[in-house]
Amino acid sequence: MNADIIPISYMSGTGGNFLCHFIVSAKYNDFNKYMLKLSKYGNAHGKGADIPIAPYAPYDSDEKKIDYLLSYDVETYKIKPYYSLGHIVDLSLITKNFKRSIRITYDTDDIELLTKTFIGKYVSDSKNLARNKLSIFIPSTKFQLTKNSTNFVYEKNDNVLCISWKNIYHDDPSILIDMLHGFTNIPLANFSVDQLLQWRDATKLGIDMVNECIEEEV
Repeated sequence: MNADIIPISYMSGTGGNFLCHFIVSAKYNDFNKYMLKLSKYGNAHGKGADIPIAPYAPYDSDEKKIDYLLSYDVETYKIKPYYSLGHIVDLSLITKNFKRSIRITYDTDDIELLTKTFIGKYVSDSKNLARNKLSIFIPSTKFQLTKNSTNFVYEKNDNVLCISWKNIYHDDPSILIDMLHGFTNIPLANFSVDQLLQWRDATKLGIDMVNECIEEEV
């Protein structure tokens, strides 16, 4: 069982890339080297992780995602534990292979908003959303989130920190930071509330954009 890597498992659109960056920048306490770089609508894909994200979608083999993390040659200047992330659906496989992990959970009442969040971030990166594609993107995204909602629920496990979408997007920042501090032992002062609020504002901008597109189609 690997004790050097702490993977963050999550579904697309639930904030995994941001959360990993949030933790890593706090671990090194270096906001210049680990500057938060967001797309217009809050996509935090970039170099925030100690190990780059496992290059597989939620529907791909979880074994491949885990093998990727375990075989990655981490740069020597990185400090253990190494934080990374992946769309690993099966929690039992994570707990079998890693001593500790973090998992982003969400409730069924989050799915509507998460659908718009994902589409906003996707559009921000791809730049190719035609108005008439919403009729395709919304049902397919909602289907995937609904299909996996039973996999990303809170499960009590002392070695797994479950962080909800509500903790990341809605709650007072102190709730998220206290949870991360307690699990990682990273000093409270190292976590940047400004980073979190910046990400939330950009994410909301993406949600508002999707809402405007929906209204135009009605």
